[in-house]
Amino acid sequence: GFYWWSHYPLNFVIPGIMLPGAIMLDITLYLTRSWLETALIGGGFFGLFFYPGNWAIFGPTHLPIVVEGTLLSMADYMGHMYV
Repeated sequence: GFYWWSHYPLNFVIPGIMLPGAIMLDITLYLTRSWLETALIGGGFFGLFFYPGNWAIFGPTHLPIVVEGTLLSMADYMGHMYV
C-alpha cells in the first residue's frame, strides 16, 4: 500500500487528474464511432488536456522563491528538502 510513501508530502505522491482527457476520449468516440479514430485522435486530446487539467494542483509549486540568495521554484525547494 502507501506505507512506503507515507513520509513524503502529498504533492509528491498525488496522482494526475485524467478527467478532462477522458471526457475528450468519450466525445471523440461519440462523434466518430470508430475505435481506431478514437485511439488516434482521442489519444492526442488526452495528452493535450493532461497538463492543463493538472495545473490547478501543481501550478502553485512553480512560484519563484529566494532561498539563501538563490532563485528557486517552490518545486525545486521541496525536492531539495525532502528527497
